[in-house]
Amino acid sequence: MKHTKTVTLAAAALLAIGFTGCASTAENMRAQGYGPDYSQGYGDGCSSGRKAGGSMFDQFKKDVRRYDSNHKYREGWNDGYDSCKSEEKEMLHSLESSQREAQRDQAIRDSGKYRY
Repeated sequence: MKHTKTVTLAAAALLAIGFTGCASTAENMRAQGYGPDYSQGYGDGCSSGRKAGGSMFDQFKKDVRRYDSNHKYREGWNDGYDSCKSEEKEMLHSLESSQREAQRDQAIRDSGKYRY
């Protein structure tokens, strides 16, 4: 029971971090000197990458005209997409592993072979 609660809290924390990722990343990038085109492209690509990585909370975002005509937006979009897709997949894999571990631990406790 305690382990299940810990897994639930960890999952909630990871989701909260995921919600703040793209918007604040684009803002931080601007503050660090990245241009608005790259920063906006990165933010849009990040949202799209998270969606492609399995997020239920993000949406695909791409300004196609800007992507086709502005190399900085396109570069930012591609970088954001690749980075955030990988992060999302890694986060989901970690959550699934934790859930499997919690289920295995519960099965051991339920079997009576586990001694407190």
